[in-house]
Amino acid sequence: MEANTKEEEERSLQCWPPTAGLLPWLVVIPGSSEEGQTFYDISESHCHAKNIPELQDKVVATCSYGWLVIAGYLISDDCFLLNPISTKKIQLPSLAPVFSYDKCVLSSNPDDPGCVVMLLSFDIGTVNVMFCKPGDVEWTRQGLKLHDEDGSDYVRSVGVHKGDIYILSWYEHLYLVKFDNSSSITLVDLKVDNSTCPTTAKFYCRFPTYLVETCGELLRLHCYIRHRQVLDIWVYKLDFDKKFWTRIKELKDQAIFIGSSGGQVLACSTQESRIHGNKIYLTLAEERSLYVYDLDVCALEVCLPCPNVKADWVQNVWILPVFED
Repeated sequence: MEANTKEEEERSLQCWPPTAGLLPWLVVIPGSSEEGQTFYDISESHCHAKNIPELQDKVVATCSYGWLVIAGYLISDDCFLLNPISTKKIQLPSLAPVFSYDKCVLSSNPDDPGCVVMLLSFDIGTVNVMFCKPGDVEWTRQGLKLHDEDGSDYVRSVGVHKGDIYILSWYEHLYLVKFDNSSSITLVDLKVDNSTCPTTAKFYCRFPTYLVETCGELLRLHCYIRHRQVLDIWVYKLDFDKKFWTRIKELKDQAIFIGSSGGQVLACSTQESRIHGNKIYLTLAEERSLYVYDLDVCALEVCLPCPNVKADWVQNVWILPVFED
């Protein structure tokens, strides 16, 4: 971990709006020709132009536990963890040779001895992974086969629950990623009953699915999108004891935030904020619109959060910073 001077930490804190830490911020990161980032405060419906140099020309693979995983394989081989508040960095092994990934997960806080950074690449019937722990000098690479007879299954979503990594496939297999030792993993099919969940054959539309942990529960979200319009969002909770998905229509004081980059999804409490819970915030790839789905009334609102941002921005990500003691 690279140490930061007091002046560097003070500079980083000044880059953040004063209400940061309560709710995620939608951060628009432009291309290499532009400097700085745009932070959208959903509680105030206001944009802040800020500049965190560590994000310049970088690709944010995911944000978890207040840390960003920077893994920009299209831009450079450099890969590291970044705390955007303190600007502390934890260097990870280089991505060379190039490994193009579809999903990135951080299993727990980097201070946790069991913390794992995993990059996953999907193919029909298989999933290829690279994983390491903070401090490792190289990635461990492994190819895994999904448990289908004809080899035609495909990864649908990846999520983390209580430090464990889970994979959901299109054939409704829910796998636990089991670490047999420091250099080998296997997929354990949990044999979860999926009879209550819809199948994609019933819907002629985009059908993105997400796994997210909130309040100690593992949820799966189905977003029904047709002609670039969000039609509905269904939410299910996993009963680990009965191995059964149950549809729920209330998130209570929780809100869920879905980004367009790599299936990123966050959940947090709204109790101390100015926004109401039981809502899902969603951005789509190649769009600047922000969709807000209210589960109470099953209604959708659409806004343009950053109208002054050029249409050719590179990525928008949700960042939930965590202030260290």
